Amino acid sequence: MVSSTTLLSDTILFTRDTLRSNITDPLGSRPAGEKFVMTSYPRRNTTYPIITVKGMNLTARKLGQQSETMLVSFDIEVRTWARNEKEKNNLWDEVFTHLRTNQFPSATAGTSTNADLHDFRLDSSNDIDEPGEEGIKSKIDIYKYIFITN
Repeated sequence: MVSSTTLLSDTILFTRDTLRSNITDPLGSRPAGEKFVMTSYPRRNTTYPIITVKGMNLTARKLGQQSETMLVSFDIEVRTWARNEKEKNNLWDEVFTHLRTNQFPSATAGTSTNADLHDFRLDSSNDIDEPGEEGIKSKIDIYKYIFITN
């Protein structure tokens, strides 16, 4: 469940955890200390493919006069890093399909609506590939959710 007091971190962790649980790591197993889905760009040697989840832009507006309830809209960056185009596209398909189909019903644990995240959408998707055959291929997706504070 996402809380009004820890909104951004809860949403990032919700997204990371749902991807960790539902996206298949093409490597099967990883070297000790490495993760497939993480909440920051890697700072040490990494075995690709990986998926990173980060918070981005956030806006909030009041839902009425003399109200402290707000409509918060925020972007989550999900970046897929892969060894080649096919792997990148296959992982992108898995991520998008999972997030798109994991919204309802609100009574089911683990769905975005159950976590009080609403109005899911994909705002942009851009390829950022390193040059050459051996370069890391990546795709940056910006997903948007809204949350109503209480």
